[in-house]
Amino acid sequence: MKKRVISLIMTGVMGATLLTGCGNASTSAPAATTDENAPAATQEAPAATEEAPAAEAAATEVNISFYTTETGKDDMYQDLISDFESKNPGITVEYIAAGDDQLQQWMALYASNEGPTVSLMDPINIWENQERMRPLSGEAMLDNITESSLSTMTFNGTVYAVPMSAAGIGILYNKAVCDAAVGGDFDPSSIKTRSDLKDLFDKIEATGVAATCITGVNWSLGAHYLCQSYGEAIGDTKARVDYVNSIISGETKEIDNDVFNGFMDTLDMMAQYNYNKNDPLVGDVNLDAMALAEGKCGTWFMGDWAWTYMAELVEPGAEFGLMPVPHSDDANDVTNQYLPTSFAKGYCIDASQNTEEQQLAGLKFIEYISSDSYSQEVQAKRLGQALPFKNCTATIESPLGNSTAGYIADGRTVDFYGTPSLCPSDIWYECGAYMCEYLTGACDRKTLADKIDAYWANQEKREY
Repeated sequence: MKKRVISLIMTGVMGATLLTGCGNASTSAPAATTDENAPAATQEAPAATEEAPAAEAAATEVNISFYTTETGKDDMYQDLISDFESKNPGITVEYIAAGDDQLQQWMALYASNEGPTVSLMDPINIWENQERMRPLSGEAMLDNITESSLSTMTFNGTVYAVPMSAAGIGILYNKAVCDAAVGGDFDPSSIKTRSDLKDLFDKIEATGVAATCITGVNWSLGAHYLCQSYGEAIGDTKARVDYVNSIISGETKEIDNDVFNGFMDTLDMMAQYNYNKNDPLVGDVNLDAMALAEGKCGTWFMGDWAWTYMAELVEPGAEFGLMPVPHSDDANDVTNQYLPTSFAKGYCIDASQNTEEQQLAGLKFIEYISSDSYSQEVQAKRLGQALPFKNCTATIESPLGNSTAGYIADGRTVDFYGTPSLCPSDIWYECGAYMCEYLTGACDRKTLADKIDAYWANQEKREY
């Protein structure tokens, strides 16, 4: 197999990806729906062989493929693949980079009987296609993965993937701008309520700087913002699944839910201070990153992956951090102060269209990604995210990644989703469009809620 890079066209980051400093971890995951038209695997998935650990990949020449939905990191993965191949003679890795049609392209590869050996996918995609995947339970490399980070990669007690990293989602802040606004050292833990956040916004605007920024794109509003309303504020994982199922069955309505209305009240408040309020759907992540980095706005709703866009823009010594989105005025509600975190992507092995030899080589590749010190150093630097690997000593250079790590170290994180099957994979696309309409004032909240209810009514009940 000739080594090559397949690029699938990309215009924005669809998923979230990130968590604490190399070691600690919370839980969570993004989303996906089953594509009913997706082709079935052409071969029956063979059972995992417990007697063949990753370290025993065949010494003969073997070609494998790696499909990634982590966009904007092609150089990083090509670097890692080159290092892996140098350390594992006989294994050649074909790199396949995805774009906007991530799930569709993945299924197209299966339709062509070219299912990737290793795929980096959202947990919901893995969950929906677990019959294709090689169970990883019993693999020695799992001993190096923090236990809590495996929860969203575990289905019915069996691990099917190794998490890439952890993501913190919330309000990014430029500390210099916030320091000037409060007349001292800004403490993000002082923001315990929506009113606290509004007070900060007023103080920022008094300095002549826009208080906040909302990137008007469907993946940010539909996946990251809206899906907070199905998170920890609803209750434990069972409570969240029960709530979503009650919407699906028509027993309850979004408009009657205090958590949904709370997050929408906060969004309404943020929209009043939006750096992009004259053109709410401009949707340019790079411009918004520049605005925060240059102090044109004091805060930005996004996630710690945004350092990818900011790193080359900030002045030396500039400080940035991350804080949760408060959904109420209850200062005693910890979900106003605990950062949502997500293990948004995982490395899985195809067992339906790859030989046992290829699967073992794929296991060696995942073991390298998660355990090799050079691999960890490269990921820590280029992802700027916390890595859930116990032996990791790499330094996270991103202040946003370090901010997330701080919340984890303090035990102040909450599950973003709670179970990989909770939110469908197209919620960012479908409901994101409704959220964009709402942001521009094209529909009122009741209309928004009705559209979201209708979306859920077409879904199958979720499993717990």
